[in-house]
Amino acid sequence: MLKLLGAVMIFGSCAALGLSARQALRRRVAAADALLLAMQLIESEIAGRRATLPEIIGELAENDNSSVRLVFASLQRRLREQNGLSLGYLWRFNLRECAAEIGLGESECNILCEAANYLGRYDANEQLAGLRQVSRRLSAAREQAAGELANKGNLYRTCGIATGILVVLVLI
Repeated sequence: MLKLLGAVMIFGSCAALGLSARQALRRRVAAADALLLAMQLIESEIAGRRATLPEIIGELAENDNSSVRLVFASLQRRLREQNGLSLGYLWRFNLRECAAEIGLGESECNILCEAANYLGRYDANEQLAGLRQVSRRLSAAREQAAGELANKGNLYRTCGIATGILVVLVLI
C-alpha cells in the first residue's frame, strides 16, 4: 500500500512539473504581449510629443494589465526614491527585478533592457527609432515563445504524465 501511495505521489509530481512548464510558457507569452503594448504606448506618446517620460511611466503604472502595472509602478517608485540615478539604470534594474515575477523570459528581458539605451537620452526621432527596433525584436521573441508554447506546451504536459506513469509501473 505504501508503495502505491508513493507511486501516486511521484506520478502527481511529474504531471505537475509538466503542467508547470507549460504554464510558464503561457505567462512568458502574456508578459511579452503586455510589454509590447506598453512599448507601443511609449512610442505613440513620444511621437506625438504629448507627454514627458515620467508622465508616460505614471500612466503605465495605472494600467489595467497587472504585469505592466507592476513593472511601471515599481519604476515610478524607484524614480521618486532614487533621484540621482539615471533612468536607463533604473529601467534595467527594475526590469531584471520584475522579470521573474511577471513571467518574462531572459531573452525578452534583455531586449527590453536595451530600450534604456534610447529612453530620455536623444531627440524624439532617435528615441523612436531605437524603441521601434526594440519592439520588433521583442515581437520576434514573443513569436518564438508562442511557437514553443504551441510545439512544446502539450509535450511538457504529456512528458510529465508519461514520466509519472513510467515511475509508477517501475515501482509496482
